[in-house]
Amino acid sequence: MKKFLTVFASFCAAALMLFCGCGLVAGTDGLDGRDGKDGTDVSVYDAYEALKRETGNNNLTFEDFLKEYLNFSGGEINSAASLQASINRSLMSAVTIMTRFKYKTTSLLGNGYSYKAFTGSGVILDVDREAGDAYVVTNCHVVYDDTSADANYISEYVRLYLFGQDVEGVNYSFAHDYSVIYDDGYGIEAQVIGASVTYDIALLKVTGSEVIKRSDAVAASFSDSEDVYIGETVYAIGNAAAEGMSAADGIVSKDSEYIELNLSDKGAANIEYRVLRTTAPINHGNSGGGLFNTNGKIVGIVNSKDDSEDVDNLGYVLPANYVKRLLKLMYDSYNGSLVMGVNKAYLGVVTEVSDSYSRYDSENNRAVISEVVRVKAAQDAPSSSALQAGDIFKSVRIVGADGAEKENLKITREYHLRDVMFSVRQGDTVYLTVERGGSETEVAISFNSNSYFRKTA
Repeated sequence: MKKFLTVFASFCAAALMLFCGCGLVAGTDGLDGRDGKDGTDVSVYDAYEALKRETGNNNLTFEDFLKEYLNFSGGEINSAASLQASINRSLMSAVTIMTRFKYKTTSLLGNGYSYKAFTGSGVILDVDREAGDAYVVTNCHVVYDDTSADANYISEYVRLYLFGQDVEGVNYSFAHDYSVIYDDGYGIEAQVIGASVTYDIALLKVTGSEVIKRSDAVAASFSDSEDVYIGETVYAIGNAAAEGMSAADGIVSKDSEYIELNLSDKGAANIEYRVLRTTAPINHGNSGGGLFNTNGKIVGIVNSKDDSEDVDNLGYVLPANYVKRLLKLMYDSYNGSLVMGVNKAYLGVVTEVSDSYSRYDSENNRAVISEVVRVKAAQDAPSSSALQAGDIFKSVRIVGADGAEKENLKITREYHLRDVMFSVRQGDTVYLTVERGGSETEVAISFNSNSYFRKTA
């Protein structure tokens, strides 16, 4: 059953400025946790920092903390130290994203504009520190608002902040029109060059930034695996609650599911997204940030959570295996001006899962799901003459017009076939191995026509 969610979007800076001045003090409501509400998620790193503050012992190492207070063994300490190192490396590829939108207003004084500012997160995918250039991924909903007066509803005012340079009141402030001020030496101007509402992904470009030039910023990389598995340790890096970059750990609690979100404030239809589910705490401002495995590889881009009062730790993440292909498609389509949506290749078939089963992979200690994916109907070009109803997909290869193999993938989940189509360009040939009538055969489908590509928003 699909879940309907409100987009757990970027934290509104307008609201932040309105309420932060109240100086709300914990415990002044007389409840102190006795109101039936769950406490805030606390990681082992939070406990370590809290102990140092309480004892004043700033010389306490993380390793000693694990040994003396948590009774960790040497192997466990090495694992924890490795995770800590990965988290700290990932912080160097993380950015806080500040966007401002303008809105048309009408008053007795005439027509004008009002403004709101929002903040989210992003991940550096490529960086040239010598030139000050970078490419950054985030959610589309961090830079998009279809009630705004900005062209294409995409924010024309985007600023990025690196880890350690992203605290309001310290590294930047807001003017009355929610433009950012007092951020000299910290703020990085960015341009949105690609965005897709359908997939909730946006690609940003930074050119000639002096902040990047003098930084230790590094590029993160995506996991090479087509799949993640339940129980895998992960951590989210993002600007949680708009209070600066932070980390929160958890596990993958579901490897693939579908949810419905609505990125529109105009009442447009919900959009279905395939996501991973994680127990890593996700908060306002985490949108667009990375979910990483213990090797520091991106396994997904955070985009939402179930915000119901009776639900805990149901965060949702767009999987890396299609995000990386989608970003490559956006990059290849960029010609100097914003590209809204993507032109994706379609096989012209309806697929279905006719069987699904699991097995335990004892070598890697994990449960593996396999699906039998077959053609339900093959009625449209380019596949109508090559595929038949009942064909079972076994593998897919994509060969470029230059003869180079771009993809070679076994199809054991339905999403494998969907995701790999992001890699197809006009002139490519898709080779599909299918089981038909009890034997395997390979069919070749040439994507030599622009009509085999569909534009999505």
